[in-house]
Amino acid sequence: GYPCGVSIGDIYPGTLLALGVVSAIHHARATGEGQFFDVAMYDAVLAMCETLVANNGYPNGRVLGPTGRNHTDLTPFGIYPTKDGAVAIACPGGGPHWEVLAVAMGRDDLIAEERSTNVSRLETDREYIEEAVRAWTSTMTKEEVVSTLGGIVPCGPVNTAQDIFDDPHVKAREMIAKVPLPGDNPDVSIIGSPLKFTSTKAGVYRRAPNLGEHTDEILEMLGFDADARANLHDAKIVKST
Repeated sequence: GYPCGVSIGDIYPGTLLALGVVSAIHHARATGEGQFFDVAMYDAVLAMCETLVANNGYPNGRVLGPTGRNHTDLTPFGIYPTKDGAVAIACPGGGPHWEVLAVAMGRDDLIAEERSTNVSRLETDREYIEEAVRAWTSTMTKEEVVSTLGGIVPCGPVNTAQDIFDDPHVKAREMIAKVPLPGDNPDVSIIGSPLKFTSTKAGVYRRAPNLGEHTDEILEMLGFDADARANLHDAKIVKST
């Protein structure tokens, strides 16, 4: 819906950067040669907009505008209202997914041959299909829709931030991390790591330091004993605050 937008301009380029570094390391190990590696924020975000580019890149291409709640090339595929919010449903193909959805809605008539594929639905009565799905979901809660379709037709609730904090899946996956703040301040919650390893635990292991907070720790790691560290502080070569 509107207004909308996800803040990915800083995060997704960093994700590609990490993948590129790993790829470059593999290349260097195989060839013995290093190389310059570059990821631009603009390029990374543009890569996320592949549908926008593809629609304009084919012959007789079209320039997409804001798409709102529904996918431009797939139907039914989007966000649909419920009595307590909204759900996401992705059922663009034919076969079992489409039949299960139609039967669940009490609309066996939608299984007809002329609506059996995504292409046929787009070409004939896209808005009719979308309105039928909206009319059905509007009579139910998010939980009721997911209970009816979950595990059969791809779907899920549209969660608020508090829904996410309360989600047992999020808790089980440790995707909300508690981090202390300096001074007399309460802990804060930030996002955890989506990377899960069997042997190497990933995640937030401590907060970011204040300026100079870890100076002694770093000097000790570098081999400076207590006297050497004290001398450095006395000479004002390093500062702890």
